[in-house]
Amino acid sequence: MTFLMKKQFLYILLTLIINACSVSPNAEISVSQHAISASKQPLKNRHKKSTEGIISVDIVNSNNRLHLLTGRLKRGQKTLWYQNSNDGGKSWSSAIKILNDDNLAIKMSRGNDAQITAQGNIIVITWTKYDPKSRFKAGTMQAARSTDDGQHWQYSAAPPDWKKGPHGYIDMTADDFAIHVVWLDSRVKTSEIKSTQGLRYAKSTDSGLSWQSNKTLDSVSCSCCWNTVKTDTTGTPYVLYRDRQPSDMSLGIINKQQQWHYLNHVGAFNWQFDGCPHIGGGLDFQNTAGNKRIHAIVGTGQQNHLGVHYLYSSDAGKNWSTPMQLGSESAIHADIAAHDSGRVVAVWDMITENGLAVFMAESKDQGNKWSTPEQLSKPSRRATHPRIIKTREGFFVLWTENDGKHSMLVKSSL
Repeated sequence: MTFLMKKQFLYILLTLIINACSVSPNAEISVSQHAISASKQPLKNRHKKSTEGIISVDIVNSNNRLHLLTGRLKRGQKTLWYQNSNDGGKSWSSAIKILNDDNLAIKMSRGNDAQITAQGNIIVITWTKYDPKSRFKAGTMQAARSTDDGQHWQYSAAPPDWKKGPHGYIDMTADDFAIHVVWLDSRVKTSEIKSTQGLRYAKSTDSGLSWQSNKTLDSVSCSCCWNTVKTDTTGTPYVLYRDRQPSDMSLGIINKQQQWHYLNHVGAFNWQFDGCPHIGGGLDFQNTAGNKRIHAIVGTGQQNHLGVHYLYSSDAGKNWSTPMQLGSESAIHADIAAHDSGRVVAVWDMITENGLAVFMAESKDQGNKWSTPEQLSKPSRRATHPRIIKTREGFFVLWTENDGKHSMLVKSSL
């Protein structure tokens, strides 16, 4: 095995161990036969008892109101909770237990979190149902809806029109006209490539009451990496997802005719990996003095480009800048947000001498120059899966920290 191959293998092994420690029992951990023969550690870790506390997080900014969805595990029981903030995250409403259910049948974990989006005072959430009879205990997608700013919740129609499941790695976004949802499922077996599913899409024009027929955006995608969907100022949904052969992140749009248009790889690393790395990316839009850019951050295990990398596109996603590495080769989970003021902030987790920690770096000129990385999390705890959104005041970051017994949510304004 060459030095570069050893580096890539160690990175994938590290990635699988980190993800296995953060997911719930029986979560899918796919790895190449080479990695399995080299170490059984990831497979052992996946059966460890889950740490109690916050195990799922999602946040969205809708008209300068932040909507926060957290999933909690306590004494084997799982619940979902909703809060909102009208001041950029400085203060929060009291937490409301969604559906008033003390033990939801839900499969959720960091990287495969329950999702939230909002249109005015209507809020929609989605999650994957826990199904003990299915492979990896993952079932169909479920949804709930509130029409009174999150005070009361009811089960609602779920986006998939294929009801067998499992559905997973969901993401949602909303604008003034529609709610858009993407997820992975295996309704059609079209490939002999290992560790694949299909990327699906659904749209609602009545605030989540009903959903249009599903569209397959890519029939062969990675089966366990989180997806990202965001709309630009014209209401066009952009979807960032992990492709297969190569396993690079890809970007496409759903145009006004509701047709999928593939744009390009975001970072053409040519990463050939026969497995499932549990690494997604982040995406945001920026318009500064008429200069429009899409900013992205992606993770890769390609042996010459290990870690997470920042890129930008000035032509609506068709072409991308040269990737710039942020952090060390051990960086894994990352997100990004951009203000029209010119500020861009990236966050990620990576290994330090004190364990897994969350870092940030900032650009004040649309991504051309970047600050020295700064650690956000405390060294005494294992910090992972940071999320960042822009607010009226600046940026808001949150991640989970684990002291070995309890997982907690940490919030910070930038």
